[in-house]
Amino acid sequence: MRQTARKAIPATIAYGTESADLAHRVIGLMLVSLFPALFWTGLVAAVGSVLGHSMNPIALATFGVAIAAFCATVGQAFLSRN
Repeated sequence: MRQTARKAIPATIAYGTESADLAHRVIGLMLVSLFPALFWTGLVAAVGSVLGHSMNPIALATFGVAIAAFCATVGQAFLSRN
């Protein structure tokens, strides 16, 4: 019984060290950057609307791109550590 368990542990460890392929990394990076950017841009637009100030669409787009770029940079730093 113990010998079977000892053989299974290295197989699990070897599987976890596989690097993800490029498509999975790009999709993960997009999820990490786009969802927070959309959330915070929508929140800024909603708060501005509640306060009676309509935001300029170019300003909202710039804000969203800045947040997406920041999140992508931080996310890439964490992904490249593997």
